Amino acid sequence: MAHDHDHDVADDEFSYEDIDIKDALGLPDALPPIRLLPLPELAAQARTAPVARQLAALAEWVGKDGREVDEDGDLTADGLTEAVAALGVSADEVAFLWECALSVEWLVFDDDDEDRVVPGETADDWASGADEQVFAAWSLTLSAVLGETLEFYGPDVDPEEDEDELEFDFAGQGMAMAILLFLARREGLTVEEFAEVLWENAAGGHDEDDEEAHEEIAEARAEWEEDYGDAARLLLDKLKETLAVTEDDDLVRLTPLALTALREQLVEAGVEIPELPQTAAELSGTELLAMAGGVTDAEFEAEADGWTAARGADAAARELLEIAAAAEPGERMLAVTAVTRIGAPAEAAWRDNLAVPQVRAYAKVALAQLSGVDPEDTGPVDLPAELEMTPEDLAWVATDLLTLAIDEEFPDPDYLAISFREAVPDGREQMLFEGMARSDHPDTVEVLNHLGEHHPDKQVAKAARTAAHKAASRRG
Repeated sequence: MAHDHDHDVADDEFSYEDIDIKDALGLPDALPPIRLLPLPELAAQARTAPVARQLAALAEWVGKDGREVDEDGDLTADGLTEAVAALGVSADEVAFLWECALSVEWLVFDDDDEDRVVPGETADDWASGADEQVFAAWSLTLSAVLGETLEFYGPDVDPEEDEDELEFDFAGQGMAMAILLFLARREGLTVEEFAEVLWENAAGGHDEDDEEAHEEIAEARAEWEEDYGDAARLLLDKLKETLAVTEDDDLVRLTPLALTALREQLVEAGVEIPELPQTAAELSGTELLAMAGGVTDAEFEAEADGWTAARGADAAARELLEIAAAAEPGERMLAVTAVTRIGAPAEAAWRDNLAVPQVRAYAKVALAQLSGVDPEDTGPVDLPAELEMTPEDLAWVATDLLTLAIDEEFPDPDYLAISFREAVPDGREQMLFEGMARSDHPDTVEVLNHLGEHHPDKQVAKAARTAAHKAASRRG
């Protein structure tokens, strides 16, 4: 097990703070807002974390007089035996805790005697009992676990001296996986997804189509797991013992503790992640919609219901529709969905928005549905003239939907074709393109050009190019 280290204080300092996480991981400038638990609740949870409690016990055992270490900075043989007895864990677990403790200043080398270690600032913060300091100590503990687990339990090699033997490089992968879980906080990751990404990242860059490379990596992974265990399981188990993740029905998610700690690191790295008020009633309509990207559908619906109840149905509907009229397509459709969920109490707000171009089509659909009619029914329907969908209405909604399917960097013709079919009822293609050519939607030309270039159906692509030319000419 890789737990020897140079007896050099500078080498023992944790290095994540020296890494630009945003640039290293290619993170966006902003992420969806998040609601965090109040500090007292976070601190109360942190105090129950097994790994943090073990580190606190280790620091207490070391005591203010310190403990002697060997030339590698590890406990002496007698010291290790005493620590095992005092902490009630195995020698390997003591060695792992020792590495974590030195990496984030639960323990530090004595300034006056480098052959001894003494409790450090993190241990003092934990012992103070103050909520802010306890949470700070827990956050550092999380960083240590992310940084040390796979290095400790993996092969004992020096990356500089044994480069040829280093088939998997797990340095920094713990933090990368934690950030990935933060990015996936809405849906979580399955254990299999977690493992596959971890191994792929540790293997380094390779061509996805290189079957030989895949086979070699699979063989090397099997050998690694036979010698050292399942890397993903090792990391997940340690993170669970730190109270950083939960694993429920094969789905891995970050805990409130880890979400808060990682948000702090990401914000410090330059990623904007607004903090939401504690209750739905305190949210603005814009905040309500923005939070959807970071919670499950069920959680968002519950939040929207609470927000609507606090606002009153009519006021809530009007506020969301006002936002929808000025929003980008994704936010507009989310707002429309939230208003549709309100049901009949939103009818007056819908009617007042029939004259608003950006939401007129959605208002027609919603009012028709409230009256028991499906406005998209291809058969004869008894629908008031004011609720009949025009080609321009169909074009607006379709453009909103198709805007979300556009990816100029990595175009996906198959996904585009599916999105087009979902947005355009069969047989209405010509009517759609005619409506788009006349539409005032700001994304019309971009959508038509993308369809013209990437839609796999040649007839659809040609019709899109023709409509794009007409739309561009109309706009001058």
